[in-house]
Amino acid sequence: MKKLTVSALALVAALVAAPVAHADTTPGWYAGAGVGATLPVDTSVYNRFGQHETRAEDVNLDALANGGYAWSNGLRLEGEYFHNQNNFNHAGNTSVQGSGHISNNALFANVLYDFQTGTRFTPYIGGGIGPDFMNVKSVGGPSIGYLKGDTLDAGYQGIAGVATQLDANWAVTADYRYIASFDPKVDSTVGGQGRMDNASHNVIVGVRYSFGTPAPVAPMHQAMAPAVAPRMGAKPAVGTVPANFTVFFDFNKSTITPEAKRIIASAAHEFKKAGFASITVTGHTDTSGKPSYNQKLSERRAKAVEAELAKLGVATNNIKESGVGEDGLLVPTADGVREAQNRRAEIDLVK
Repeated sequence: MKKLTVSALALVAALVAAPVAHADTTPGWYAGAGVGATLPVDTSVYNRFGQHETRAEDVNLDALANGGYAWSNGLRLEGEYFHNQNNFNHAGNTSVQGSGHISNNALFANVLYDFQTGTRFTPYIGGGIGPDFMNVKSVGGPSIGYLKGDTLDAGYQGIAGVATQLDANWAVTADYRYIASFDPKVDSTVGGQGRMDNASHNVIVGVRYSFGTPAPVAPMHQAMAPAVAPRMGAKPAVGTVPANFTVFFDFNKSTITPEAKRIIASAAHEFKKAGFASITVTGHTDTSGKPSYNQKLSERRAKAVEAELAKLGVATNNIKESGVGEDGLLVPTADGVREAQNRRAEIDLVK
């Protein structure tokens, strides 16, 4: 178990260090799997002789597989298979030499919520409920009898964790789960049926693959004002000085890319060279996500461009920046659509 834990931590560290091009969970269908450690809690066993306390001392391996659908508003619904085993080494003052255990095979229907942060890290919380198929083996002791047999009970879990996006489709997850069943009853070797508590703390690492395909990121480019054709009989027109520039952003980002820096540098050069009076910077987003969030994201994009212009020697009192959220789409789309050309900031040089 120690080697498994070290290996799992090494895997998580390597995956987190990998580069990422997108942030937050990609909407659509997904599938995942995970492994981890089960830490059972001390359990009370009940039979016709009364209540008896047991002690859980072993850490065991658990595993899960799940699949579901994620919406762009952060809600996720999924179905999950979960397996673990809780070992009980003592009952009262009597040792059962580690032979007693409860093996759980649960089918959960989970509801989860992802907190959009605009980074590669997406915290989430949730819970689930479903049938738990249990095998109980030798839980108890010689003086109080043993509980054993198969039974079906309702199980439930609470979940809190964080996903780290590696790219638009792959993510590594790490979460804590409290998993329990309500009141499992099985046969007792001293006659009749007995029951026991059945709960555990679980720490799990896993991977998740999203089948949804985000809109491709459009190549960064500079929007040039069209050249004015010379009139007949007039002298050839001098090349038109560009007065409008456009920079684009990755999904859910306000980070200035290297290509965007080159375009902003061109805008700053033309501003100073051609004697423009001011610069207007307007941030935009696509329609994916909540309008209130997109409004703030568009403002961050405009401020990022303003900060880059200031680095290049343009006085901030000559820059007017604002964000308009989902308004002014370059490519009209329905709500909730990721469109790379709408994730932009427009730079206008004003005479």
